[in-house]
Amino acid sequence: GKSTLSCHLSIAFAKRGKRVLQIGCDPKHDSTFPLTGFLIPTIIDTLQAKDYHYEDVWPEDIIYQGYGGVDCVEAGGPPAGAGCGGYVVGETVKLL
Repeated sequence: GKSTLSCHLSIAFAKRGKRVLQIGCDPKHDSTFPLTGFLIPTIIDTLQAKDYHYEDVWPEDIIYQGYGGVDCVEAGGPPAGAGCGGYVVGETVKLL
């Protein structure tokens, strides 16, 4: 229910004219998929593809527009029980 609630809040704020960035932190893309309709690339996948050269990552590489004009970023994360998601969140914050 948390991802559904965050999606609805993001849409509500966007409809009120606010600029919204929905940041997903789940390997299943639970909070960005309902807004975009597809699995957007994760920040970690994008960084891996660019050999972790942050300066080579552009907004259009990681930000996708979803329903209602909500911008979406997917941090991703390790599969359930496979490690710490804190690394992914840290890398996402560093990049943003």
